[in-house]
Amino acid sequence: MLNDGYAEHIVKTKTPAGVMVGIAIGAVIIVAGVAAFFVPILTSIGLLMTIIGAVIFGIFMSRRDTEYEYIMVNEDVDIARITAKKSRKKVCSFTNADVKFIAREESIYLDNEKQQDSSIRVRDYTSKDARYEDGVYVFVLNKNGKSEFVKLELSDKTIDHVNNFFRGKYKE
Repeated sequence: MLNDGYAEHIVKTKTPAGVMVGIAIGAVIIVAGVAAFFVPILTSIGLLMTIIGAVIFGIFMSRRDTEYEYIMVNEDVDIARITAKKSRKKVCSFTNADVKFIAREESIYLDNEKQQDSSIRVRDYTSKDARYEDGVYVFVLNKNGKSEFVKLELSDKTIDHVNNFFRGKYKE
């Protein structure tokens, strides 16, 4: 009899910096277009700039909501970024074989790993909200001979799944 496990967790994260920059650029173009609209020589350019700015602003405003979805099936973990509840893109995937160990974010084991290799890549798929820092776990991966940190904000259900399928990998 197979003992299959499945856990899913969605974490709402802060708006990415690139989206905020796009919103700001759209707003600046709108203001410049409106200002140019009142100059008699630049009226048609001002109207065009306002329309372009509104389109840019609208596109980036619709992409503000970002979530990360963790799907854990047995020893496999897939992480996807969901933007505006419309587009879904797989951003990370790993298996139990890739995991060296799992530790809380403030663990001494992570400091030891950083001392051994200061060029460790860190992938943060959390909400980046200080209220949920206690639920942040770091999966230390060994991919292609290089260490990599993957930060996830786990729920009770996903913690149970990790305890069942990643036995012996969790370090206090």
